[in-house]
Amino acid sequence: MSNPKFEITNPEAIKLINDLKSGVIFAPVKAWLTKYKWYWVSGLVVIVLLISLAIGKSIADSRRAPVFLPPDLGTPVPTTEVVVKSDYQWIRQNILNYSTELPDPVIPVMDNAINLESANI
Repeated sequence: MSNPKFEITNPEAIKLINDLKSGVIFAPVKAWLTKYKWYWVSGLVVIVLLISLAIGKSIADSRRAPVFLPPDLGTPVPTTEVVVKSDYQWIRQNILNYSTELPDPVIPVMDNAINLESANI
């Protein structure tokens, strides 16, 4: 089986093929891309950050935070009060029952004869 050979005779097609081979047709595109290259770089950085945020969120959502429960303490047991007999219990009771309130102060007598203005001496 032989490969058919195509021969292009159209002058416009030949010119287009030569332009593609030499890269002349890509010159305006290359100039436009280099003119706006920082926009392309910043756009790619933003896209990479958004993708990494989406991946991080999916990883964080897939892992649940562990739940820590306190240990079981059981039922509370009432404490028993130990009664101690002491010879000094009466002193303790006197201290606990001692009143720390101060007595009311005596209201001074009102003297209307006092003159607070400076005296002419």
